[in-house]
This record gives sequence, structure tokens and C-alpha cells, in this order.
Amino acid sequence: MHSEILPLLAAATPDAPSAMSSGIDAIQQVVGPFGVKPGLLIAQIINFCVVAFVVYQFGIKGLLATVDDRNKQIASGLQYAEEMKKKLADTEVQQAEVLKQASLEGKKVIAEARDTAKALAEKVSQDAARQAEDTLKKGQAAIALERQQMLGDLRREVATLVVSTANRVLGRDLTAEERARYNASAAQDLSKN
Repeated sequence: MHSEILPLLAAATPDAPSAMSSGIDAIQQVVGPFGVKPGLLIAQIINFCVVAFVVYQFGIKGLLATVDDRNKQIASGLQYAEEMKKKLADTEVQQAEVLKQASLEGKKVIAEARDTAKALAEKVSQDAARQAEDTLKKGQAAIALERQQMLGDLRREVATLVVSTANRVLGRDLTAEERARYNASAAQDLSKN
């Protein structure tokens, strides 16, 4: 193998008068045993480049665009999921705060209702006591009035009985002056009792 490389190196030296022609000959000598033909190799390289360009342009480029779009969708979906997690956490915090506020307001309303009920019960009790007192006073006033009326009636009745008894005892009708005197005396006796 070293023997084949030496002619190549000798041909590549600047001392040789026909360096170019001997270089091509040297290349043909090296590639000749492998069955490689330079014209065919160049044509195959050009064909490979054309096929590679067409495959890239119509196959790989579209595939890469699809992969990029898919990656963007996945990234967008992950970002959306993270945003939803954050919103869910925020919503749970807000919900807990609303429940806490509602609980505090409920306790406050219950306390106010109890206070109102106590005040109302106290007011009703006071009103009932006042009404009972008013009723008692009215009853006492009515009793006093009735007593006065009964005493007045009793005085008249006693005066009538005194006059009637005096008429029978004396056997005559009393004069108006005598009747007034007996009535006054009976009324005075009744007032003492």
C-alpha cells in the first residue's frame, strides 16, 4: 500500500515537469483497481445531489415543518396546562376566601339575629309587663269607680231607707228639710265606716 502512495507523492511534488498529467495518471492508477470510473463517479455525485435536493425539498423539509409545528403545539399545550393549573390554584384560593367570608358573615348574621331576638323578647316582656300594669291600673280605677258608685248607691239607698223608716216610725211624711238632714246624717255615718 505504501508503494502505491509513493508515486502519488512523487507526482504531487513541484519538481515534476508534467505534474498535472502525472497526477491524473496517478489517480487513475489508484482508483483503477477498485473499478471506479471518474466520469461515472461525477455523474453519480451529481445524481445523488439532485436526488438529495429533491428529497430534502419535498420530503424532509415538509417533515421538519410538521415536526416543528407539532413541537410548537406540544409546547403550547404544556403552557396552557400550566396556566390552567395556576388559574385552578388561584380559583381554589379565591373559593376558600369566599367561603371564609361567607362563614364570617353567617356568624355575624346569626349573632345579630340572636341580639335582635333578645331585644325583641325583652321589648315584648316589657310591653306585656306594661300592659299588665296598665290593665291592673285600669282594673283598680274601675274598682275604685265602681266602689264610689256603689257607695253612692248605698248612700241613696240608706237615705231612702232612713227616710222611709223615719216616716213609718213617726207615722207621718217628713218635710224636705227633715229628709235632707236625715240624708246628710246617714251619709256622714257611712263615710266614717
